[in-house]
Parts: sequence; C-alpha cells; structure tokens
Amino acid sequence: MSKLSVSVALCAVLVCLSSAQTRNCPRKCNVYARCSPYHKDLVWSIVDGTCRVFQNGCLFGSENCNRVNSCKPKMVSTTAEACKKRCIQICPFGGSGVCASFAETNKDGTNVWKYKTFINGCLLAQYACENGIAYIGEPTEGECPE
Repeated sequence: MSKLSVSVALCAVLVCLSSAQTRNCPRKCNVYARCSPYHKDLVWSIVDGTCRVFQNGCLFGSENCNRVNSCKPKMVSTTAEACKKRCIQICPFGGSGVCASFAETNKDGTNVWKYKTFINGCLLAQYACENGIAYIGEPTEGECPE
C-alpha cells in the first residue's frame, strides 16, 4: 500500500509541476507597420524595473508586440520625469562590450546611423536614460564597427 501511495503522490507532483510551467500565452500580436527609426517622438517606459527610452510610438508598439508574443508583461508608457527616477544609478565596469545603434537626422536633413560601444548593457541603459536618447533594437555583443 505504501508503494501505491508514493506512486500517486509522485504523479500528483509531476502533474502540478507541468501545469505550473504551462502559461496561457495566446501570442496573438501581429506587427504590420514598418516603423521609421528616424521619426523622433520619444516614448518613456519602465521596463523590468528600469527606465527605457523609445524613439517613437511605433517602435514602442512594435517592442510591446514582441513582448506579448514572448509572454512577457506588456509595457506601459509614462512621463520622462517619472521614468528618469528609475534610471540605473550604479553599473559594474566589467564586460565584453555592447554595440548600440542610434538613428539620427543631421542638420542638413540626411538620415544616418551612429554606433557607440559601451562596456556593458547596464552602462548603455544608464546613458540612454540620463540623456533621453533612444537606441534602436537590441544591442549586439562586442565593439561597434568603425
């Protein structure tokens, strides 16, 4: 009788564990719009506890859609003042480097991509938040090409 009890208990534990890992994630967000990275109308949001700046509402919406499809919590926009209170204050100085992309429009109206290397992603997030500068996409590992 004790072997049967242990077997039943083990099965119950396995069922509980498997159902706990299953999420109800519909992945129902479709991105149809192509966003211009050069259109600047900053959107501020607190993402995973820290402030993040997005170049415009289209890029913010696109990232939100990607988050929904990855079963991550939806982002909500906030004011620059509220967001800047959540800028990262202290970052480690170690890392192998990350390359961030910035879309800018020159004074003569030409659109250009600028790249900047940071020691790590924390320093990139701190720089973007404190200066109100949005980086486009996810940073890549390593130094930027020259």
